[in-house]
Amino acid sequence: MWQLVYLLVYLCTIWSRFTSFRVCDAVPLQSQRNTTRILQPRPCWEKEEFSIVRECTPCSDYEKTVHVECAFTGFVEEVKCSSDQTYRSCRSVEMEELKFWKFEGVVVLVGVIFAIVVIFRQRTLDRRAEQKVRRQLGEI
Repeated sequence: MWQLVYLLVYLCTIWSRFTSFRVCDAVPLQSQRNTTRILQPRPCWEKEEFSIVRECTPCSDYEKTVHVECAFTGFVEEVKCSSDQTYRSCRSVEMEELKFWKFEGVVVLVGVIFAIVVIFRQRTLDRRAEQKVRRQLGEI
């Protein structure tokens, strides 16, 4: 795949040398593609020892407006590192378990609905096959 891309860029470059139509100016070089990555600082709990000040709790309305971390899961825990005290997003075990059981309930409900549909469809097909056999026997 990359060979095809390089071939197209090469042909485009040759084309632009012989014509005034410049198509390839917007194609970045390989060295330019790799240097556009933005480095973000790692959080303190990934670099050093930390302790959890407040366990994973649901975000209040105020915390949702103040802390960016609340936007990911709706839960936040307070973490104290040696350098500072900060918040990080977390997942609540109770909420995950509730979501799991809701999902299981929906799956069972859908399964029951489709089982009923299959039973009615099978009865309809059996009835049609029986009528077809009766018609064929009646013609004899």
